[in-house]
Amino acid sequence: MKHADIQIRDLVDFYHQWPDLRDVIMRLRDGPNVDDRETLILEWMILVMDRVGPADIETEAKEKRYDA
Repeated sequence: MKHADIQIRDLVDFYHQWPDLRDVIMRLRDGPNVDDRETLILEWMILVMDRVGPADIETEAKEKRYDA
């Protein structure tokens, strides 16, 4: 999927880009047009992604032949 200046090829690529993407998600969360429900969802997304590590994507990385 590609949108504007961000290109994410797959789950492994998303994982590698997460430090930069996290800042984007945090800005979205703190934006004026986000309701309480959306804020909660974004906060959980951040919590989950912060806990994903190389071992969690190892299978995906091997299938795609990337380094986790």
